[in-house]
Amino acid sequence: MRLFLLFLCFLEISYVNANESEKKQKNFCKEAINKNTNFRVTGIFGSSLESEWHPAAAYVLLKEMKRFLVLQREFVKKKSQWRFEFAEMIGGKKVVFVYHEKILKNFCRGSNSFFVVMK
Repeated sequence: MRLFLLFLCFLEISYVNANESEKKQKNFCKEAINKNTNFRVTGIFGSSLESEWHPAAAYVLLKEMKRFLVLQREFVKKKSQWRFEFAEMIGGKKVVFVYHEKILKNFCRGSNSFFVVMK
């Protein structure tokens, strides 16, 4: 019985720690979009479990979107150390890829591609 209670206590402690670590992690790229552009993030483009898109991979994706006529237009906005690459798809959805001047692995602490809407 003691072993079972000890197991439950350990389970509760690990659950609380997991919740706290989730709250502490901020996505810097998401904050940069909300702060430096006229757009607001509505969701993640792709999987929330994926790490950041490398610029080369994003360019390949945009090229494929053009080829399949999914992409209506695209534009780039630079702000201080950030580069925002917007892609407007047919139907009006906008996707943005965010890159920092220093391309580091997991700089954003999560995804760097988001669905956005005007503020």
